[in-house]
Amino acid sequence: MSAYSKCFLFILSFIPMIAPAQPAHTDNLFQWKQLARLPEAEGLAGAYAGVSNGALIVAGGTNFPGNKRPWTNGTKTWYDKVYVLEQEGGNWKKAGTLPRPLGYGVALTCKDGLLCVGGGDAKENYATAFILKWTGGKLQTEPLPDMPAPLINACGAVMQNKVYIAGGIQTPTGLTGNNFWCLDLSLPAARRKWEVLPPLPGPSRMLAMAGAADGHVSVFGGVHLVVSPPDTAAHREYLQDSWQYTPGKGWKQLASMPYPLAAAPSPAYAPAGGQELFLLGGDDGSYAARTAELKDAHPGFRNDILCYHTRNDQWTVAGTIPVDKKPDTVTNPHGSVYAPVTTPLVVWRGKIILAGGEARPAVRSSRVLVAEPSREKTR
Repeated sequence: MSAYSKCFLFILSFIPMIAPAQPAHTDNLFQWKQLARLPEAEGLAGAYAGVSNGALIVAGGTNFPGNKRPWTNGTKTWYDKVYVLEQEGGNWKKAGTLPRPLGYGVALTCKDGLLCVGGGDAKENYATAFILKWTGGKLQTEPLPDMPAPLINACGAVMQNKVYIAGGIQTPTGLTGNNFWCLDLSLPAARRKWEVLPPLPGPSRMLAMAGAADGHVSVFGGVHLVVSPPDTAAHREYLQDSWQYTPGKGWKQLASMPYPLAAAPSPAYAPAGGQELFLLGGDDGSYAARTAELKDAHPGFRNDILCYHTRNDQWTVAGTIPVDKKPDTVTNPHGSVYAPVTTPLVVWRGKIILAGGEARPAVRSSRVLVAEPSREKTR
């Protein structure tokens, strides 16, 4: 072998060492456990969840009573019950009711309590907004101005005491929208009103995820409803685009997610420091067209944790939500642990809370998953 060949092989042997590193799965990013289950035996999806005066609140939502499904003549039922958990090791207690049975609105924790925006029931969608407060062991409801239109399956985030709402559907049989609205909660009640901001670019969407970090509001993915003639029924297109809104500057497009994603717990988790946004799980649409075929054999949704890095506009996979699917998951779905969708992400006492949610189509969860961030890994 010539000296040149030996030199070439020597250099070649170092190429894997200097190649760009691929994102690593860091499954120890969060430590997982569970709190007391929600009092609803069939669980809840589409509920409102947040924090008021140190208490965790879950309100409204839907399920299919009797462990039934649409293909076994099950009927989706909407609830107005409000539950409160005051201590991590405690039990949930009934705290009151919503103004009406509601689900699939936007739930956000603001300075004054649990902000509930929009939502609907079996017959119509609503434009109402209000704040649930837990004060002195009692539930209080503070009304807010109605939104410009009814809305369901939207997403939102709170930044600098302003609430931003994006996308969704205005009527039960309507198509998705690009609306983007803002309400300034720092103003006196008499001066509060919704501001219509420049619409969200890209396809219209529902079931998107939002987050606030580093002085920006971001909107990720979601589902675009489209009607393609001669069909009259809308079909779903799962999105993976990402957008960022900066007050006073408007929208710009961000790096797309690694794959299409919708219905992940929202808003995204934003650790202190404001340079990352985490999306936990979600539906990538892989089985969306096969729900009627798979029925109870549906495997559930993704359990990957995605991290968006705001400073370098990049995505990495940052771990997984632990799941535990038992052999009897078809007949006993509540005995297994799934990565839930269509549930809010709540930060309570420094921990991420995923209360209830949809385990798989038509199956709700009563589990309350807790993820405690590792300060060393997330800062």
